Amino acid sequence: MPTTGTGGDTIPIFTEEQIKAAKSIDLLTYLQTYEPGSVRKSGANEYCLAEHDSFKLSNNKWFWFSRGFGGHNALDFLTKVQGMDFKDAVQSLLDGRFTYIPDIRNDIKAKPPPKDPLLLPPANRNNDAVYAYLQGRGIDKSIIKRCIENGSLYESAKSHHCVFVGFDGDKSKYACVRSTNGDIKQDIKNSDKRFGFVLPPKQAENCNLAVFESPADVLSHASIYEMSGKDWDGHRLSLGGVSSLALINFLEQHTEITSIHLSLDNDKAGKEATDRIIKELLSDKRFSHIKITVVPPPLGKDFNDTLQEIKQINKQKTQNRSKEADFLI
Repeated sequence: MPTTGTGGDTIPIFTEEQIKAAKSIDLLTYLQTYEPGSVRKSGANEYCLAEHDSFKLSNNKWFWFSRGFGGHNALDFLTKVQGMDFKDAVQSLLDGRFTYIPDIRNDIKAKPPPKDPLLLPPANRNNDAVYAYLQGRGIDKSIIKRCIENGSLYESAKSHHCVFVGFDGDKSKYACVRSTNGDIKQDIKNSDKRFGFVLPPKQAENCNLAVFESPADVLSHASIYEMSGKDWDGHRLSLGGVSSLALINFLEQHTEITSIHLSLDNDKAGKEATDRIIKELLSDKRFSHIKITVVPPPLGKDFNDTLQEIKQINKQKTQNRSKEADFLI
């Protein structure tokens, strides 16, 4: 099978049948054969890595939920998780060799497959449509201004969408758009979901983190506290859905966090995601010092519903007080 290249190095050349044979080896069978203590049953037809509950194996597939990627076989595992060269991984599988690393996350920085650069939509000359749309949803003008000033929010030139941006340092790595005059909600192509939209705390030295599904909920939560005059302060993170990828990455980069409020949507998907994320965090020794509190939206499905409900209640109270004053005159 091996042949010699022009530089004298031995280069493995595989036939289609050999590659197909390597791909046919499912990860569960492979681990049970060569590292039986590395997996355990976690459901009727589901297994997980013994040391990593968020790494699930089921129906000849696997997915690492805390990292947001997966595969179909042992070959995918060796290349995506352990970082092996494709040819070495195939050779290892065909030879029956196995190099399982018990603590993957400490020994190898597992990353999703590389993506092309993120191209943000051109910015409009002003953010009038963004202000009008978000204020129409009850969000405080000062909160919108904070985001625009730190570069995490702007108005696109062509479609006048709200563009919410997530950063890795000073580099934009994630962006999603929300239509100001329609129902469009989508991630920008090549967005890296490890870097969610964040509203930083007012005080730089802060150990609190509140987690939401969408940027609108981040802004709504901040608006509620701004309106109430309460002094809660902390980082506010949007997951861009219900994946924990942005949360895990944020905690890896902000080791000062000691308290997390999980404030996902008050629906089936949000509740299930909350339960899953709690299990993921509790199974990771790096986060054992963090206090986790579930703080769902008290009114409606999400925190923007809550904000609008509060504003409506306050408006009604104001109207009632006005009527009472008219009666007393």
